[in-house]
Amino acid sequence: MKEKLTSLAEAAAVVTDGALLGLTSSTLDNAPMAFLRALLRRGVKKLRLVTLTGGGLNADLLIGAEALAEYETCSCVLGPYGAAPNFQRALRAGLIKMKDTT
Repeated sequence: MKEKLTSLAEAAAVVTDGALLGLTSSTLDNAPMAFLRALLRRGVKKLRLVTLTGGGLNADLLIGAEALAEYETCSCVLGPYGAAPNFQRALRAGLIKMKDTT
């Protein structure tokens, strides 16, 4: 049987500048934060992100680190904590290309 497990660093190394990522975690639950932090440590930029059923802390982290160029979602909030601040700031400043999937 082929080994399917890999280290976090090896998984993050597969993602290159401009890659398209898909995340299914919304708001604060089950977001792959260690993986996203590993991407940011590598300095990956101009990522394209799609989140289903909306984004949250996962997307806001990437936006705050200026790692996203394009984001497709129906919403981006931090659940009971309200709006995702980096997402709101990037929208107002026109820092990311948005695709609305509502």
